[in-house]
Amino acid sequence: MELVEPRLTGHVPAPHELELARPLYRIDPLGGDFPGEGRALQALGPIVPVELPDPVAAWAVTRRSEADRLLTHPDMRKSPRYWRAYQDGLVPKDWPMLKILTAETMLVRDGEDHTRLRQPMQRAFTARRVEALRGRVEDITRELLDALAATSPGEQIDLRATFAFQLPVRVICELFGVDDDDMRRQLAVDTRLLISSTAPPGERLGAQAGIFSTMARLIASKRAVPGDDLTTALIGEFDGGRLSEEELAGTLFLMLIAGHETTQNLITNAIRRLLQHPDQLSLLLAPDLDEDPWPGVVEESLRYDAPAATTMFLYAARDVTVAGVTVRAGEPVMIHTAAIGRDDETFTHPHAFVAGRADAHRHRAFGHGAHHCLGAALARLEAHIALRALFERFTITPGEPLDRIGEVDSLSSNAPVRLLARVQER
Repeated sequence: MELVEPRLTGHVPAPHELELARPLYRIDPLGGDFPGEGRALQALGPIVPVELPDPVAAWAVTRRSEADRLLTHPDMRKSPRYWRAYQDGLVPKDWPMLKILTAETMLVRDGEDHTRLRQPMQRAFTARRVEALRGRVEDITRELLDALAATSPGEQIDLRATFAFQLPVRVICELFGVDDDDMRRQLAVDTRLLISSTAPPGERLGAQAGIFSTMARLIASKRAVPGDDLTTALIGEFDGGRLSEEELAGTLFLMLIAGHETTQNLITNAIRRLLQHPDQLSLLLAPDLDEDPWPGVVEESLRYDAPAATTMFLYAARDVTVAGVTVRAGEPVMIHTAAIGRDDETFTHPHAFVAGRADAHRHRAFGHGAHHCLGAALARLEAHIALRALFERFTITPGEPLDRIGEVDSLSSNAPVRLLARVQER
């Protein structure tokens, strides 16, 4: 992560002087310090031209007000057909994020086409359906905590791998109707490879192909033996002529990526921050509380450590000017969610973790506007149940200094690479 020398006269250009061809900042491809990166970008402005790996240039949005304007602007699009550099063949085919940004999913569709793909998922993630999952999420959480309790006294456990990962991957696989343990493990391995910034390009491409191959096998099995699951429901949409075969597989692919990695990061980040703030944890565990404080913990964790620190991309269908900066037609815009979560124009003392912060919900960890994350309610439910159950049952002692743990290598995924700890039942 480093500042790129301005290419004008040695000064930081005024907003009207900024151009995508003159990036002011080089984004760290390994995501080593998203909060520090966010502060550095905010010091340069609300919209900053940046250089990503390979190199790919984009506008980085660092303030909530400008992000909201662009995320709801009628001239901003999600389809890569509006991305001039991509259409001109200037983006390397093995660029880490390219497969996700071009897969046949609602993530890269606009208008009526986006609505057509989103509606089946909206029906799957209504408030009633998500709430109906509460009992099953509680059961899975209890099973995972029982496994933690069975470990040898003094044994160090990686809470990211054994708890924060296992809960959402089991929930999403149950939603899909994936009963085969080998299939579940393979989906987990391929997903990790796909989002990694350091995995060789061939391995990432192989992971992408592997996920779609697994999805094809899952779809075939559900055609043969339908079930009460999301895959069967989406097959019904396909058979009704509302989804193509590629869109069917792409929708499952998107839900896998969005439904497990970000929730794993949310739970991991929240555990780390509560262990770093034992005074706040003590208040959360007080026996005489009038209200459940854990939803507030979840919101503050989403604000303070956005599980996806960057969101790529929006594209300008025509020139769009915001905060004095003109995004030219065909140029990509990256939302720096980590910076927005610590925006001092939106939050008071934004770099302090406060579990009961009243305005924490103003974060943009789940996006904003038409593409707001459909799985937000489920992620909140899982994190709420997981965190409360974990800390009410166990006293947790970190196995290493929490401020020295390395971060996941990624342009977007935001969490420590591990969370070693010893647990003891209260």
